[in-house]
Amino acid sequence: MAKYNQFVELGRLAPRNTILQIGHTLDMAGVDMRPEVFVGIMLLSGIMTPAAAFIIVNAFYPEFALVAAVASLVILSGLVYGYLNLRTDERKNKVEAVFPDFLHLASSNVRAGMPIEQALWFAARPEFGLLSQEIELLTRRTYSGEPFVQSIRQLSTRFKSSTLDRTINLIVEGMSSGGEVAALLEKTSEDLQNLQLLQKEIAGTMLMYVIFIVFASCIGAPVLYALSSQLILVSSFIWDEILKTNPKGFTQVGMMFLTPQKPGVEPNAFSTFALAATVLTTFMSSLIISVIRSGNQWNGLKHAPFMVGGGLLVFFVAQAILRVIFASVGV
Repeated sequence: MAKYNQFVELGRLAPRNTILQIGHTLDMAGVDMRPEVFVGIMLLSGIMTPAAAFIIVNAFYPEFALVAAVASLVILSGLVYGYLNLRTDERKNKVEAVFPDFLHLASSNVRAGMPIEQALWFAARPEFGLLSQEIELLTRRTYSGEPFVQSIRQLSTRFKSSTLDRTINLIVEGMSSGGEVAALLEKTSEDLQNLQLLQKEIAGTMLMYVIFIVFASCIGAPVLYALSSQLILVSSFIWDEILKTNPKGFTQVGMMFLTPQKPGVEPNAFSTFALAATVLTTFMSSLIISVIRSGNQWNGLKHAPFMVGGGLLVFFVAQAILRVIFASVGV
């Protein structure tokens, strides 16, 4: 741990409330790292990365050096934030997927006469994976002298799951009011299973929207961008040939806005815009699809490289095909 001492001292420069919030975020993401170390690493990276980007870009394009430094800092922050959200959502999904079965088994243990903490422990089967590991930690804290209510409430802070949080509140309230905990666990398990089935049905009904978004962003938009780029290129070529023979261009015909003139957009500039628009469109589409399917836009980061790569591939292929088609014009 000595090698992280410099990061600890640097991380302690941040406010205490910030350290606590980041520690809570790391717990939900399952990152086994002290928050002071994480903050120290991020502060150092936040200084070194923009500085390196500024020096490198300044050597070739001095006018864009400051923009590159700011962009590198934004990208670094976005990647770290997105990674933590992906880890948090992945842990939540793993727990929520097996939680109904776990509650049903715990309910059976309670009906068999076990106390609630022992019932939860014996319900933590290996097939429940991450949830079983967290329940084992909860049981160890309970048997080491920590109150059960405090231990089980701490479990809800380890996951960003409203389902888990509400269920734990129900268990605690049921215990404090002297209610039948076994019936409560069983009914909660049934409700969660019904909710999961409903979510699957909703995801099935939204499949057509997902297909439409994928087609529009990865195929439709890149093909239209490639076609527009080629049309601008052909129009510019034709106008260059016209201006060679008639430098003054066409005379005004009728109203001012009907005067024929060369396109105001350069082909290279539009190609750059088309590439940027394709990347942005496909990236945002991956986030939208993730919201439709899972309710969390950060899951779209998993699919964004494939959608962006697919969109760019369609753009370049369409552009190559259109160049062959318009080759007869002499472009």
